Amino acid sequence: ILIISVFIMAILTACGSSADNSQKQETIVKQPEATSMTVELDENVSETNDTAEDTKIVNNETDSVKIAVVYFSGTGNTKTIAEMIAEETGADIFEIIPTQAYTEEDLNYNDDNCRANKEQNDDTARPEISNDLSATTEYDIVYLIWWGTVPRIIQTYLETYDLSNATIYTFCTSGGSSIDRSLSDLRAWYPTLNIVDGKRLNDASKSEIAGFCNR
Repeated sequence: ILIISVFIMAILTACGSSADNSQKQETIVKQPEATSMTVELDENVSETNDTAEDTKIVNNETDSVKIAVVYFSGTGNTKTIAEMIAEETGADIFEIIPTQAYTEEDLNYNDDNCRANKEQNDDTARPEISNDLSATTEYDIVYLIWWGTVPRIIQTYLETYDLSNATIYTFCTSGGSSIDRSLSDLRAWYPTLNIVDGKRLNDASKSEIAGFCNR
């Protein structure tokens, strides 16, 4: 009986040891699975952060205000003012280039028969523009600049390209006349456009331009 009892205890002890070893092995096997899940979660977090960063970049581009300076210059004086405004506002600059260039005689306003005067006296005159200005329709703010009384080629531009989503500021570089008449005419002709203000900037200084553009 004693021998049999010792034999049974030995068998039970061996079985218990085997069960403990089996449980330890299962624990060791399961640990890599937990590590794998942790790595996978870390990768998901990284991907989420990357996506969020991309969204921020897109939103910044969407929220930025795009500014354009669009000018028509007969003699070059208006171009100088346009460049000063573009520099002050950080705007992109576009020139309205007529298909038929204006000569000095064309712009002799003392001659009633000069080309410019004939166009101004003809409500239907729309001088053709040679260059493509369709990119200006994508801007939020447009500074529109010309010389003298608003020329018909400005109407060509406004009737060719849709600026209904832009805020429009107008400038002229006339030596004598103000911009008031041109501003009121444009508002009457194009009531759907948001033409908010206008100013005469003949021989304007940088400080004057900065004062108007940064109000």
